[in-house]
Amino acid sequence: MADFLYKGVVDWFLDQVSQEAIAPGDRMPSLRALAKQLSLSLNTVIHGYEILTEEGWIESRPKSGYFVCHRSDIKPALLLAGEALRKLTPVGSKAAWSCLAHRGALVDQSDAFLASSVRSEEVDIPVLGKGHLTVRETVSEHLKGLGIKNHASQLWLGHSPLTMLTQSIQTLTQRDDTVLVITPCDPRLASTLQSLGRQVISIAAGDRGVDLDLVVRCLQENEIKLLILPGQFAFPAGLAISNLSLRRWVAIIDELKLPTIEWDLCSHLAHRAGSLMTYKSLDSSDHIVYIGGVETKGVNRSAGWCLPGRHQSALEGAFLSVDMALSDAQQHALSEALLSTGKRSLVRRARQVWANSERIKAHLETHLQGQVSFAASKGGIGLWMKLKAPLNQQDMTALLANYRHVIVPGQLISDEPEADHWMAINVTLDDIEPLAKKLAERLSLKAKNGPETNLTNSAKSEPLDRPEKAIKSTPLTDSEAVDKKEDRKHHDASANPLYNPMLDLINHDFG
Repeated sequence: MADFLYKGVVDWFLDQVSQEAIAPGDRMPSLRALAKQLSLSLNTVIHGYEILTEEGWIESRPKSGYFVCHRSDIKPALLLAGEALRKLTPVGSKAAWSCLAHRGALVDQSDAFLASSVRSEEVDIPVLGKGHLTVRETVSEHLKGLGIKNHASQLWLGHSPLTMLTQSIQTLTQRDDTVLVITPCDPRLASTLQSLGRQVISIAAGDRGVDLDLVVRCLQENEIKLLILPGQFAFPAGLAISNLSLRRWVAIIDELKLPTIEWDLCSHLAHRAGSLMTYKSLDSSDHIVYIGGVETKGVNRSAGWCLPGRHQSALEGAFLSVDMALSDAQQHALSEALLSTGKRSLVRRARQVWANSERIKAHLETHLQGQVSFAASKGGIGLWMKLKAPLNQQDMTALLANYRHVIVPGQLISDEPEADHWMAINVTLDDIEPLAKKLAERLSLKAKNGPETNLTNSAKSEPLDRPEKAIKSTPLTDSEAVDKKEDRKHHDASANPLYNPMLDLINHDFG
């Protein structure tokens, strides 16, 4: 037990971050002060700080102590909920091809994650149907940790969450049916719908959710056959929807008996400790088809799971027909990842991605001073970045030629008017330096040459919507940095707009 006491330091740190009592840039308590506070030995606290340093959470500054990695001085980009629904122009499979080309930027860049540790001759042994019961029980426990009540017998496992989505859409709707998509979310959602011949209506959500009155009007005025909801840690920036708003969503779904798909591939990548409530966790009537999983760039290193709910009988034939079962080796790797104590656990990976995200943000801010700002990220794989001025078609094409696996243009994620000012950056990338230099080069060249032609409207025909709204200021409770209070108050006033609860009422998040 004593060998693992240092984990108490790590858990304390994560708890402080989750409560916003400590934030990037804050000074950590001194080693002796924390040892006294937690009733641990000095060596144990030193070991805990070493672990946090190795994983990129904190850094040591000579003669100053330890500090939480990177606190931005740049005013965050504000994203407001959309004021109108948008009917996407049918473009067939064109949008799907565009999003498929950016798949690398939508998934975990790690080659090691979900790699199998079993013998190579066992890797390709097929497993029929849903997957091994023991593995499904492990996934079931993981979902219960998210507040989702389920039983292992209800779960389906597969090698492709996107295949599960496609089969669900084809089973629950018919060609030319109208589907409502709430964005921001994975750009493959709307593109898949369009490629399957469905009519797509999108409504943009802000940081704290979507205008539910607008949703209700949309459902009254349009014959919606299916609703697709992004999870709380949606691509690219994540949401922070109130529990009351979630409950109102579920009430609407129950009243209309509307088939719904919740796409939630990023719950394991929260940028703070603990998990947020999901739509599925409140779905007592089982109208929601819950699709989750882990996607990486490695071959045969992705896994998905699905809770079909009341649509089990309709979907099981569709799932069986596409033969998406995981092999023994893939299921073994998935089980290892879901164990919090494993070297390749989702928990450990989330910490690595969180730390890497802060480093990437700091690096981009250093190279692109005054040219960019970021939406506050709550989890997931994408860093949602706003450019002061949009890149023209030539510059964007030059970027995509070498960095299609890193960036996703805003037009694929949002069809809001200023989508060309935005792009998503994959935060699981190991080396951001080449992209930062190339962006700096393009943006500095643009600044010298003056305004240029923006991306054409035709390039905006495929996509989805954008996030967010006001950002809550960070509480200041670091007892080791009393002398910095005035400076931190100034920072919060200038860099982080104060949260105004009236904005929630205006946007109907609380019903």
